[in-house]
Amino acid sequence: MQPHTKLVADFRDKHILDTSAWNALYDDPEKEIVIAAALGKTILPTCVAITEIAAIENYTRRIHILRLMKRLGRDNRPVATPNQLIIMACEGYSTRASALTINRGTDAEGAWIALNKPELVDHVAQQTALKFNAEREAVFRDFNEGLRGNLQQLFKTGTDRPRSMGALIRHYAKSDDFLYEVVNPIYQRATGAALPRAELHPLLNSIYIWPMFLIGYGCAIYQRAVQQQGYSHKKNPGHLDLWSAVYLPFCDVFVTEDKRQRRTLKVLNKANPRPARIISYAEMRASLVARPSCLLHENA
Repeated sequence: MQPHTKLVADFRDKHILDTSAWNALYDDPEKEIVIAAALGKTILPTCVAITEIAAIENYTRRIHILRLMKRLGRDNRPVATPNQLIIMACEGYSTRASALTINRGTDAEGAWIALNKPELVDHVAQQTALKFNAEREAVFRDFNEGLRGNLQQLFKTGTDRPRSMGALIRHYAKSDDFLYEVVNPIYQRATGAALPRAELHPLLNSIYIWPMFLIGYGCAIYQRAVQQQGYSHKKNPGHLDLWSAVYLPFCDVFVTEDKRQRRTLKVLNKANPRPARIISYAEMRASLVARPSCLLHENA
């Protein structure tokens, strides 16, 4: 499987908006002007953003933003969740597929239904989405907090503490044993067969999303389990925020209003074989509309 997708090759100037950017667009008092300009771009909705929008408590806001996503995304089906993309990447590698379809799977199908029939995202569906997202974040937080306790004990015994996120990632990237222990269980769950050790690096080099997926987790481990200050989950990007690193190779522009996410993704983007521009909503707006709104302020 070549390290590209048909979708990436076919469309130019692709924009992915994070949930915070969709909310900012919806709240823009001049959103119709921005929407008219954005229709000239290729907007790719994502399952992550749709799931978070579906969890919004206010029914009117929830439905209207989903309709907005469909309006701008037009006939572009949602990009699958990062974990589904990794599963599909394993399946594609095992069959030596020539391309990866990035918008298939049950999550993507459900997200597509939500875009086309947002009225189906009722209170029950909203509660389900809210619970699903909360559980993902809780598992992620618990894992890193448990790991932090273990690592802090190791550092007290004289084990060197990595000086930076990059140092941590480079250290583990050099260990084939470590990488295999991480990747093989994922591959085995996806394909039903173990990954031959000799094919570890061919798999990791087969498609752009692998390095972004792995360093996203490496980033979380450093921020929450290694660094000595500012390690609270409240001060760092969440699970879904870091998952968005997997989307970076599929777009030319990634838009988010979350400062923490934006800062972190800009660091992770350095490892992206197809670097995207990571900007705020205000920056996107300014690039689309010549007349800036006096009601918007850059918060980068």
